[in-house]
Amino acid sequence: MLRGGDEQTRPQVTLPKLRFLEAPDEVEREAREAALRIATQRTIRAGLDAWTAINRAESFDGWKRIGAALAIGRAFALHATGANSPHGRRYSTAFNSWIREHHFDTMAKPVRSWALALNENLRAIEEWRSTLPDRERRRLINPQSVVKRWQRATAQPLAKPADDPAQAAAAAWRRFVASVEALPPDQAAPLWQTIQAEAAANLIPNP
Repeated sequence: MLRGGDEQTRPQVTLPKLRFLEAPDEVEREAREAALRIATQRTIRAGLDAWTAINRAESFDGWKRIGAALAIGRAFALHATGANSPHGRRYSTAFNSWIREHHFDTMAKPVRSWALALNENLRAIEEWRSTLPDRERRRLINPQSVVKRWQRATAQPLAKPADDPAQAAAAAWRRFVASVEALPPDQAAPLWQTIQAEAAANLIPNP
């Protein structure tokens, strides 16, 4: 028994964080974040694959994937630097670092700019492109040609880049979901299983 002067400071006991006791909203939020990370990684990978194959298999869909991947890099650079727009030395340094890390550094800067412009205006461009004859659609592939033709045909200004990384990530997730839903069930199932497994892994506490 401890007396007056013999009292000692009792060590604090830190209880382990039990994930199953967390509020359902928190668990759901973490699951969504895990799924979003997977979708983002897949979008970047698809863009890189399309860029790697561009000289032997150039296509409008390939440029769409490249633009989507670059948009993730731009959103990352905006978030990392706190920039309000994709301009300035700090933003350029962060974006170029992302470009090198994800192996898009063989792409010329003007080409990146046109691919990003395609991504930013994709919905309007696809609506316009759907009105073209099949032969012209098959020929109109390069992002610079597509964007310029769309502007001339519709007199539309280019959309401003999205400044909110969360919006860019959400858009990437929507594109991923739309792409998977367009696949046959036997090809889509493994992708959804991968997302579920990754989400579950991120919800399991570390030992």
